[in-house]
Amino acid sequence: MKKMLMLLLFPAVLLTGCSSRGNVNEKAYLRAAAVDGDSVTFVFFNEDEGTVTVPLSDPEKAKPAAELAIGKEIFTGHTEIVLLGDCDREEVLKHILKKWRVSPSCMAVESDGKGEIILKARNPKRLTGIIEQAQEKDLAPKCDIITVLSRLLDGEPEEMPLLSVYGLESEK
Repeated sequence: MKKMLMLLLFPAVLLTGCSSRGNVNEKAYLRAAAVDGDSVTFVFFNEDEGTVTVPLSDPEKAKPAAELAIGKEIFTGHTEIVLLGDCDREEVLKHILKKWRVSPSCMAVESDGKGEIILKARNPKRLTGIIEQAQEKDLAPKCDIITVLSRLLDGEPEEMPLLSVYGLESEK
């Protein structure tokens, strides 16, 4: 009977798939990113990873540099918000959506000044909450990454909420 039980349990353990993916603690889960002219800043769900800023303007090179800085692979699929400063917004958003594979619900917003400073001064959870409240009250445009990128690709005027260290700005 024990042999039969072992024969049934052994394949179940092998087929769970858990061993091939690794431990969740071996990855850093990105919550927010800020892309400015000369740097990219990463903020993670686990505050132990801290905030990492790499002096690279290209998100393709910045992510591997940040992974080296924290010693973990960065998982970007749960990213909630991306702040866009002085950068080619269309190219950055295309890269983030295609290569980083962020969620389609990830917010894309404009940053007034350095996004790094905004992310260090304000909790990303609070920033997303501010934007969601403003959208519910029709004070901010829809800003999921798909909508913003579609507007850019269609040549429509940029409509993104503008964030500063003080929160949502009403005008540029």
